Amino acid sequence: MANFKSAILTTGSYAKVGEAEVQMIAPVDVSNEDRLSFQFYNLDDDADVVKVYGRLGAGSGSFFSASDYTQIGDNITVAATTSVLKSIATTGLNWCGVTITPGDEEGLNTTWAMLRQA
Repeated sequence: MANFKSAILTTGSYAKVGEAEVQMIAPVDVSNEDRLSFQFYNLDDDADVVKVYGRLGAGSGSFFSASDYTQIGDNITVAATTSVLKSIATTGLNWCGVTITPGDEEGLNTTWAMLRQA
């Protein structure tokens, strides 16, 4: 098991409005982190698609700009009334953010937890 110096847990939720891809977790400075772990909880009857994006640049840049952020890994489908856990190594990354494309059931929440380990 890794011997991490610190860990920061952040939680939140996104109230679903529409079906367009939107920011769920604003970009976070991960330049001093070794690993990020995410858990997404879909509380409704429609699947959501979550994407994790990263940036090597020193500043936060523009989150929805393809020239600033690149998707890390594949799309993460969070099936109805389930949760998904994903971890990524942040070696070399300076910024990381998350988007969601919600299913068509509006008004319900998708909740999330992000663990940053250094």
